[in-house]
Amino acid sequence: MKEFYQIHELAKLFDLCPDTLRYYEEKGLLHPVRGENRYRLYGIQDVCTLNIIRALRELDLPTREIGAYLERRSVGETLTLLEREEALLERRMAELEAARQEAADRRLRLERYQAVKDGLVELVEEPSRPYVFLEKDFILEKEIDFQLKRLEQRHQDYIQVIGSQCMGAVMDEESLKAGMYNHFSRVFFLTKPGLPFDDTLPAGEYARLYYRGPYERLQDHLKRLLARVEAAGRSPVGAPLELYRIDAHDTNLEAEYVTELQVKVTPTV
Repeated sequence: MKEFYQIHELAKLFDLCPDTLRYYEEKGLLHPVRGENRYRLYGIQDVCTLNIIRALRELDLPTREIGAYLERRSVGETLTLLEREEALLERRMAELEAARQEAADRRLRLERYQAVKDGLVELVEEPSRPYVFLEKDFILEKEIDFQLKRLEQRHQDYIQVIGSQCMGAVMDEESLKAGMYNHFSRVFFLTKPGLPFDDTLPAGEYARLYYRGPYERLQDHLKRLLARVEAAGRSPVGAPLELYRIDAHDTNLEAEYVTELQVKVTPTV
């Protein structure tokens, strides 16, 4: 049985590069001896220490804390460390479960809106919907993705552009009166129950229409939606909304985009 191992042997054993072992030595975690030719030589204790270092690095412990543990290592210290490891693993498991649920919710969203009927105008009851928003004098259609990213950055702890939460934009009413359909006053994310929000979309009856394809089709479909509202003897209340159900974050094919138009309407008499 060999008493000492050269740096390349230990690096190969642990699938590390030699520079990593030199770094651990520099930080005082490993203490190789020098042979007659000044080459580093590692003993069995170094192998044991490197096993410990690898396990602690997987816990994201900084080298300073690893060094402190190695110096005062005992059963009591190890039990304390294991408690810390268990707490970390529980947090990671919770994060993984949240990510799994987010992926499942996104899949359900895509499956649901992939199957909706195109161009059908419906009247639906909507609950009060909390949301976070970013507002400007007006936002051009081509700016929406950039502004949504800015909004995500403000609320990055619980909002994701690529996720299950619905995002959308509020059309600018003054621009609509002037015949401009590509101006928006707000971008927003609907938030989930219990999360912070800036405002709410009011509960009530909404006219809605889904359309597929590029956003250039917005004008024709909005006119269709408003015409059906008028034909039903109702009037719009507030600005129309665009909700991006399937968009460029989900597909490269514009033909697969699904956009929902909504506008709150006056109640029946």
